[in-house]
Amino acid sequence: MDNIVAITEKPLQGELERFFKDRFRIFLIIYSFAEQTDDLEMPLLLYGEIKIQAIDFFIRNPDYLAYELLSIAARDTSKSTGIEKIVKKIYSNHEPEIRKLEMEKFFYGAYEDIDDIIAYLHSRQLIFHQSKKRINGTVAEKHYYITKLGQEKINECSSMKIAEWYFERCSIIRDYLGGATGSELKSRQYQVEEYSNTVYKDKIQEINELVKEKFLALYNKEL
Repeated sequence: MDNIVAITEKPLQGELERFFKDRFRIFLIIYSFAEQTDDLEMPLLLYGEIKIQAIDFFIRNPDYLAYELLSIAARDTSKSTGIEKIVKKIYSNHEPEIRKLEMEKFFYGAYEDIDDIIAYLHSRQLIFHQSKKRINGTVAEKHYYITKLGQEKINECSSMKIAEWYFERCSIIRDYLGGATGSELKSRQYQVEEYSNTVYKDKIQEINELVKEKFLALYNKEL
């Protein structure tokens, strides 16, 4: 874990920085969206890679998260004020440019292979990964457990300033979208034409103008 939290302790460069950031981000997603278990050694469990991929897309593409939050505000006015503040902050901080990490479109939407990341976390006893298989040997479901050690290390990171944005972003997604399954989140992403129209192996198109139009329509204000 000393290596994976290096991004919270000192600046890294290029590929090395991306290496550790990817591992920290996926680790935090599993932790943030996992359910409590009765096992003291593996206290948290997240079902399914689809949910990890869908949440990772929202973290890596703040414009799509903003659009989804605005869609929620349009359906539920009780959440409108909170969402307005979040979306304004996303754009005032230039997150769609600074925080964006592009993802490619595959057969079932945005996807990036995380097998090496999971193997890395597993090898350091931060998570325990288990695949449930069908009779024919194909994978039916993937289970991701946060170990006791993993929980301790995440708690250590939570007070570090450079990790603050990641914790806050996972908290926002959990508060507004945490109850949705991975498939439901993917379905919502597909409702955006620019996402669904992106062809196989191309980068998912940005939607900043679409977000600004939706914000103006909802709040009669410009971003």
